[in-house]
Amino acid sequence: MNASSSPSRRRTRELIAADLAACTGRVGWRAALSAFVFEPGFATLCAHRCAQHLYRGGRPRLAKLLWRWNTARSACHLHLEAELGPGLLLPHPTGVVIGAGTRVGAGVTLYQGVTLGRRHGEHYPVVGDGATVYPNAVVAGPLRIGRSAVIGAGAVVLEDVPDGAVAAGNPARLLAPRGRGVAAGAAERVERP
Repeated sequence: MNASSSPSRRRTRELIAADLAACTGRVGWRAALSAFVFEPGFATLCAHRCAQHLYRGGRPRLAKLLWRWNTARSACHLHLEAELGPGLLLPHPTGVVIGAGTRVGAGVTLYQGVTLGRRHGEHYPVVGDGATVYPNAVVAGPLRIGRSAVIGAGAVVLEDVPDGAVAAGNPARLLAPRGRGVAAGAAERVERP
């Protein structure tokens, strides 16, 4: 093993540990084994993080083989070049698609059927820390989803969403920020026991 792979391996472990904590609220190998077996979103992220480690470490064929297996097993397409922050939560990973240039911040929750990608050859979106994207939402193009923003189920987001805002509809429109107006409390992250 060369010296340059050690920081990468450590970073991969840190990302998986943060994903585990987001998924179960626990840490350690027993929690990891249990989550890998019983939490499909965590298993998907583990395989993806390992494939990314191999890809960035100069083993693209092995990485793509693992990525292909993971995609077929989970029906979740996470591109190897996407930047996924720590503590990503995929409660139901089926149908999630994250494109190559997408950047996802820390503590983000993505539900089933979410698509984060580009449109018409433009750049990819950036999702801020703590954002939540509900089922079947589409976030397309070179836009920014702000910190702690919430994207409603089935929304089609084609413009920036500011920090703490709630966007819903097709095309998405901004609703009241969290804590104000009708949307108060609707965007709070669900805590797992």
